[in-house]
Amino acid sequence: MSFDPTKIPEGLRKDYRDGDCAVLVGAGASKGAGLPLWGELLNKMIDSAVSHGVINQSKEAEYRSIATRSENFLMVASGLKDDLGCHFDQFIAETFITPKPAPTELHEALVALDKLRTVVTTNYDTLLDRSFRKRDEDVAVCSFTDADEVERRLRRHEFFILKAHGDATKPGKKIVLTDVDYRNMLIDLTDYQKLLGIMFSIFTFVFVGASVLDPEISLLLNYLAGSRAPYLRPTHYALMTAEDVIHVEKERLIRDFRIQIITVSKQNNYAEVTEFLRELGSPSADAPAPAL
Repeated sequence: MSFDPTKIPEGLRKDYRDGDCAVLVGAGASKGAGLPLWGELLNKMIDSAVSHGVINQSKEAEYRSIATRSENFLMVASGLKDDLGCHFDQFIAETFITPKPAPTELHEALVALDKLRTVVTTNYDTLLDRSFRKRDEDVAVCSFTDADEVERRLRRHEFFILKAHGDATKPGKKIVLTDVDYRNMLIDLTDYQKLLGIMFSIFTFVFVGASVLDPEISLLLNYLAGSRAPYLRPTHYALMTAEDVIHVEKERLIRDFRIQIITVSKQNNYAEVTEFLRELGSPSADAPAPAL
């Protein structure tokens, strides 16, 4: 094991042991299964728009040019979703369902964390669903449209998976991809937005494969930052690559969002992320060392 277990704060270990810990899973966790990250997804959308003949060469060139910069991702996504129109649902299914990606060791490590209260994901794929069903074939999988079910599970202290931005198996108008989608969701679904605020106020979240710089994570964090007083929230943790962390970013995350960074390496396809999960749930870390 190359991950240094001393990087895991004792407070996080305690929260996990006490059943007060949750995980937020982002697109990076599906990358190892062959699914796209933001830039790759947008280029696939452009390819689909070209193949369906809904954009011309000039618009294609413009999209490809501006889709190289992360600050443009949401704008490009909005335009392409409109351009694809009735083809959008097909695109989502062909990208996230049809390839039948296989769960990875990272997903297995998540399933082994049997003290987690919930797993929230911004991903549309079914990797988490299929992985956790090996542990419990009846595991509840909720979406942002299922506020009543989420509340019921929370009250009963029952584990569930929450697909915060929709499910590729049930697309329709229930896929949140753009900033407009996200704003509409929060405006229209007030019960759901309250539940999000509560969850991030009572559970300690670990961000796995979820870059805090990704557009959908940034939108979520900015909503949460304004939903409740920061001092009422626990400290959360984000796994970020040591090669990419800068001091100013680290300082702003803890001050603005109460997110503490735990550094991992990019080496061996981010193997340290899986090692971190295994260490968090390892029996040796299950209880504090006895007093001398």
